[in-house]
Amino acid sequence: MNTFIFIGRDAASSALNINVNNNAQVVGAPGSVPKSVSRQHCQLTINDDGSIHLKNINPQNTTFVNGVAVMSKTVTRGDKVELGGDRYLLNWNLIDKAMPKEADIRPLKAVWETYINETKAVTQSRQRFQTLRGIVPVLTMSAVLIGYLSGGRGIVFLAIYAIVIALTIFFVIKSWKDIPKDEEQMKEIKDRLTQNYCCPECGYFFGFQEYSILSRNIDYCPRCKTKLKKK
Repeated sequence: MNTFIFIGRDAASSALNINVNNNAQVVGAPGSVPKSVSRQHCQLTINDDGSIHLKNINPQNTTFVNGVAVMSKTVTRGDKVELGGDRYLLNWNLIDKAMPKEADIRPLKAVWETYINETKAVTQSRQRFQTLRGIVPVLTMSAVLIGYLSGGRGIVFLAIYAIVIALTIFFVIKSWKDIPKDEEQMKEIKDRLTQNYCCPECGYFFGFQEYSILSRNIDYCPRCKTKLKKK
C-alpha cells in the first residue's frame, strides 16, 4: 500500500508539518520554516516498490529538486529538495522521524490458530460427553422393556437397572464438576488471546476477528498508528 505524505508549514509554530496517511506531526524547531512555504506545499508518495514521487499541491507553490523548479518529479533520498522562494531545505531525517513505525503481525496468525484449536478442543470434549450421556436413556428404555417382558424380575433387568442408576449418578456428578471447569478453561483461552493478539508496538487488542480478516482490512494500528507488516 502506498504511503502519502503531505508537507507544509504549521500555521501556529512555523515549524514543519508532516502528515503521513492522515496522521499529522509538527517536527523541527519553531519558526524554522519561512512563510514562502505554504501550509500544504507538496506531496510525497512512497510507492510499494520504494520509489518516491513528489508533486506540488497547488500551482503557485514553488519546489526545487537539485536546483531546478518542478511541479512533479520522481525523487530519491539523495536529491536536494527545497521548498518556497526562500528555498527551505527539506530534511529527509525529519520525514523519517514522522513516518509511522512498522510492526510485524505475522506471528499473530499462529496466536489466532491456537485460540481456535483450543476452543474447538473444549467444545468437542463437551460434545463427546453429551454423546455418552445419550447412553442413559437407551439403557433406561432397555431396562423398562426387559422389566415388562420379565414381569420386573430377572438378573438382566436388575443389572441394567443398576447400571442406569450408576451412570445417572456418574453423569450428574461429572456435569456438576465439569461445567465450571470448562467455563474456567474457556476464560483462560480468551484471556491468552486478549494478551497476545495485540499490536506489538502498543499492545492494542485487535478483537475476536479472524487473522485473515485482520490482515486484509487493517493496515495501521487504530491506537498508535503503527504500520502493520503482513507479508
